[in-house]
Parts: sequence; structure tokens; C-alpha cells
Amino acid sequence: MSFKRFEQKDIVNSTIVAKPEFNFIVHSGSTFLHRERPVDGDFSNTIKHIESGHVSLHELNINRPSDSLIYVFIEKSSTRYSFKTITTTEFDSEDTFGLGDQMVLAYPLSASVSRIYIPAGIESSNSTQSAHPNKKYIRSLKNPISSMNTLGAANKYSSLGTSEVNMICVPGIFAGSGIDKGTIELNYYITGTLVATAKDLYSDGRIIQTYGNATDKEVGVVIYNQGIMILTGSDSLHASVDKFLSPSSNASPTWITFGTGLNQVGQELSHGKVLDSSYSINFKSVNKIPTLTMFAFSEKGEHNFSKNPTFLSRSSGKGYSHNTELYSEDKLKVKKINKSPYSNYEEQFENTTYISKVGIYDKDKNLIAIASLANPVKKTEKRDFMFKMRIDF
Repeated sequence: MSFKRFEQKDIVNSTIVAKPEFNFIVHSGSTFLHRERPVDGDFSNTIKHIESGHVSLHELNINRPSDSLIYVFIEKSSTRYSFKTITTTEFDSEDTFGLGDQMVLAYPLSASVSRIYIPAGIESSNSTQSAHPNKKYIRSLKNPISSMNTLGAANKYSSLGTSEVNMICVPGIFAGSGIDKGTIELNYYITGTLVATAKDLYSDGRIIQTYGNATDKEVGVVIYNQGIMILTGSDSLHASVDKFLSPSSNASPTWITFGTGLNQVGQELSHGKVLDSSYSINFKSVNKIPTLTMFAFSEKGEHNFSKNPTFLSRSSGKGYSHNTELYSEDKLKVKKINKSPYSNYEEQFENTTYISKVGIYDKDKNLIAIASLANPVKKTEKRDFMFKMRIDF
């Protein structure tokens, strides 16, 4: 084995941009991702232990009994290591965690598209009135919404803080670096019939209704980087009514009611079971993958010696000789393995090795990665090779 330093030109940093497509369907209170249904396992539960329409973040506890799931834990100690979900007050309290107690986080962790309903009302609490708890979500988006003016459209926060708002939130495991501009399509169905479609038609953050009542009208905005769609369209999309906002009263289907049945964030909206309305959410995300490409060169005359014991020819004797004055080991010769394609002819000796792996070391010569070749490469003194390796992060 011999070490060789990478030169600056041998290392290339780049980024691969992938744009995976996602499709969510919401029907009768259930969410489906790519039309997949949970698969039953061998222990009276689903294989992944997650709800329909979710993705498992770590793919742990696959097809395990529900009473023997693995979990992650941290012991409370002077290092003060803890989970982000545990506050400093909870950590310090002896009533919550004593020294040496385990802080447990259950697996599997999962994620899916969620919804935040924000009713109309004052934006912030004052001395006489209290703002709705969900108003904090729209207030936190004031700067991101205003910054979208660079896209060309007049995207303004304006009266969003006091208006009735329906937010569709795409988590980072789906959105990646953000939603790809111009790929959003929202479809509204009543009893299986398409009644309205909305798209970010001009890739400028505005969501425009392209089918149904009020065609060509702006019904919301999308914050691409954060993966949030803010729907404000209040025009009725169909003559039917359903219990979108309350289990005891009916309302017309609008873009405000879009996504009823999704998991809710914040203070949840009480609504009845909506059976006639169903929805589909389609978009592409932008996933940037940092990539390191390395070129390892084996020049002519390099890497033609091996420490493999079979590389040398062993003598049939003891391998050493000695007397009262001297001890010496027999000289070993490199085994000749090159052969001639012609009969009754012997090729001249040539050092020959087979390269099967390339090890990558850090500056302290600690092995950090191994690149294995599908088939060993025959290396002679007259051959040179370049090995291209790539690591994705």
C-alpha cells in the first residue's frame, strides 16, 4: 500500500439539483402519498408504523411488534445534553428528570403535509381583545411574503394578518430546498368531479385559479423557500355545502376549506367529517445535493508492489540460514504472473498488481472511506489509470 496526496485539481466540489414530484390526495379525512396505502405487517400492525400519507424519516422499526419498538434516549448528566423538544426548565427540574434518568424519543418519526386554519380577526392581542392563537403563524411570515416582490408580482402582506387564511404546509423532507416554481397544482373535487384547479401559473408566487368559478382570479400566494401555500380565495366553488368549519353548521366549498381532513397544526379547527369533498396537492421540490468528486491517479511505474503474501515466491526450505556468526533470511522474489499469448515463448518479467480498492485518508492518515471496484484492474509498469470517485452528502 502506498499513499498519494490529492492535488487541488483532483478534487471537484459540485451540486446536483434533483426535482422529485409529489402527489398528495386527501379524501374522507385520510391522506395518501403517491396513492399508496399502508401495508400490513406480520404483527397486527402496519410495516412502517406510520399513518397513511406520511413518510418515515429514518425507516426504523420496520415490521416489528408494537410492544418492542426501538427508541433513542439520552441520560441526564452534567454534560447537559438533551433533545430539542425538552426545554431548559424541564431539564433542570428534578421532578421531571432526575440525575441519571433517561430522556426518551419514540421512533418512528414521520412527516406529512399539514394545514393551519386562521380565522378573520385582529392580528395581535391588545388590552381589550385577544388575537386567535394561530395568528402567530401568519405574523411570522410577514417578511418572507414581502421579500417575494423580487419575483415581479406585487406580493404584499397587506391585510393577511386580519383576514381568514388557509395555510397548506409542506415539511422540509418533501420541500427540500424549496418548492420548484411553476409546478404547484391544487385540485378540488366534489363527489369525485373536478370543480376547481389552481396553479402558480406565472412562477411568481401568485396562485391563480385556472378552472371552475372565478377563473383567472388570484386565490393565494406561495412562499417557495419555506414550502407554504397561503390560500385566501373565499368565492364559492360549488353549489353544495358541507361541515367544513363546524360539526353543526354547513358552509360552501372554497379555497379556505381546501385540505379539510389534513393533520392540523396549532389550535385545531373543529369540523365535521367531510365526505363529498376531496383534494389533490401536486408539486415538485428542489433538492440540492452537495457532491465531492475525486480523481485518483495511478501513474506508469506506480503501485506495482503489493504487501499481499502471495505477491512473493516462497522457498520450499526453511526460508533462512544461520551459523554461529550469521543469521540471514532467504531473498524472496516477486512472483512472475505475466504470461505470453504465444506457445513455447516466455515473456520478460514485469511487475504486475491488481487494484481492487482505493482508500481515502484524512491528513492524519485515518481511513475515512473505501472505494471498491466491481472488478480488479490489472496494473503493469507500462499502464496508468485514473479512478473517478464521487461522494454525495
